[in-house]
Amino acid sequence: MSVYITDSNTMAFDQSGVARAITNLSTRLFYGKRVTAVVPADPAISDDEGSDEEDDDVADPDFIPLTHECPSDMSPSAKRKCVQTAVEELEDEDDNNEEEEDEDQPAPQAKGPTKKGKPASRLTTWKKVDLDNQALPVYQHVPPDFIETPYAFFSKYFSPRVIKHIAYQSNLYATQKDVNTTTEDEVRNFAAILLYMGISELPSIEDYWAMETRVPQVANIMSSKRIRLMRRLVHFNDNTQIPGTIDRFFKVWPLFNHLVTVFRSEPQTPKQSVDEVIVAYKGKTAGNLRQYIKSKPDKWGFKLFARASEDGFIHDLVLYQGKTTLQAHGVPMTSEQQAVGVTSQIVSVLASTMSSSTTTAIFADNFFTSLEIFNLKDKNCRYTGRARDTRIGKPPLKSIKDMEKKAVPRGVHDYVTSDDGILALRWKDNRVVSLLSTDMGVEPISSVYRYCSDTKRKEPVSCPAVIKSYNANMGGIDKSDMLVHLYRTPMKSKRWYMRMFAYAIDVSLTNAWIMYRRDIKALAVDDGLSLKNFQIQVFRSCSSQRPVMSRPRRSSSFPCAPSTSVDIPMPIRGHRSHTPV
Repeated sequence: MSVYITDSNTMAFDQSGVARAITNLSTRLFYGKRVTAVVPADPAISDDEGSDEEDDDVADPDFIPLTHECPSDMSPSAKRKCVQTAVEELEDEDDNNEEEEDEDQPAPQAKGPTKKGKPASRLTTWKKVDLDNQALPVYQHVPPDFIETPYAFFSKYFSPRVIKHIAYQSNLYATQKDVNTTTEDEVRNFAAILLYMGISELPSIEDYWAMETRVPQVANIMSSKRIRLMRRLVHFNDNTQIPGTIDRFFKVWPLFNHLVTVFRSEPQTPKQSVDEVIVAYKGKTAGNLRQYIKSKPDKWGFKLFARASEDGFIHDLVLYQGKTTLQAHGVPMTSEQQAVGVTSQIVSVLASTMSSSTTTAIFADNFFTSLEIFNLKDKNCRYTGRARDTRIGKPPLKSIKDMEKKAVPRGVHDYVTSDDGILALRWKDNRVVSLLSTDMGVEPISSVYRYCSDTKRKEPVSCPAVIKSYNANMGGIDKSDMLVHLYRTPMKSKRWYMRMFAYAIDVSLTNAWIMYRRDIKALAVDDGLSLKNFQIQVFRSCSSQRPVMSRPRRSSSFPCAPSTSVDIPMPIRGHRSHTPV
């Protein structure tokens, strides 16, 4: 059936033509593009109340988003509909409704810096030549006149100024909550107790005062009731200033700001490494500040980006909090830095605080390395990093597929160098490794030993110089993590910032011990203290005030056990004396 319209310009459409015309109309002509935004968490996280928010996966390729669980008996098509990521998205409202906002809505969160378009990639010319850079100077630690006490090394970082600040903010919080205040000596004793608990860790904090498991070094300094109050009382910033801030680490930022400032002032070795640090935390009160990285020993926790020397000394820290990481801490960035990716921005910011960039090389893994890092011209430091195949451009190298063939032996490598001095290398070990560097070249070729399944023994494998340099200098952050985990301060608390406070104590102690070992090595002294003995000496000096004696508490697990072997403290006036068995 045909439809005719009689007009000055008569046109005829059949029924099928009308249907095709209506189908081809796009909804965007009427409604426009639909814009969504992920809502950031409020920095004013409660001390006691939990949060059901999950982690975000901003700039973290290792993050696995949580999904809703589906029954096992559902069909595959139904399961695909059921599986949804646990991220809340809000649609942009119309501009005309801005004046009708509800007054009960939370304060709007500041948006992250608008990412400018990436500059067009320039044409790179690759040649089969090797790098021939001058070797970096060898680090020489200046020997001191004498070896200071362990507490002097520790107080250089966790200084009396920090103790005074914590005491002031804790008293301010105590006044707001109408509870007993504290003193600087008590804050120092509290930190000393946490240090000793890292050496002598018990299942529960009450065990340090129980009659069967009493630890006099802890119980004689502070009562269990008082230390429980201190765990509630300790604060580092004024909670009344939280509204209006975008810093989600507002509660602990003054503490870390002081530590990072002191860490940067220490002598830096010519070879620095950049990597992630996870501060273990499994609680829910931190919201999506808590991150998940499956490749780390502590998979759940707070993510920090760190720069360290090859001996494990942490020089700089950036606390990750999503898109507002750099904006919240007021890090100045050039337009060139804003145009690159997030990981390149982190490396650039950490490199900008180095004391001498022209005589320093940075080593990083494939999470940070890409070809765009080498386009940052503001710092002339050298860089070496293991890279993913999608981030190295298109250099004329042997393909990974060809090098993974069994006919290709281990130790085979291929390399090219760009016109601006960037070495791209592929080397076959147990797996094929891609690497970018402006520090060292392929020569001289050395050997590493790998186990051979055919001969049942280790065989030498040729190894380029840049690979050997990367393996030797990349482990600074890992060494710091190892030292922190040896005698880590136990801090189980619903208040997420207490775990960050414990890490601040641990990293201050390990950095102090590393500087102590540098002085020992510079003076050629053989009988240096181990980390455990160093920590015990710091505890003794930090808790040298008049001890507070307390009566031992009877454990509920052994109510009738004899206590003849328990160290009975001196009685306190006003307390009932101990009754013998």
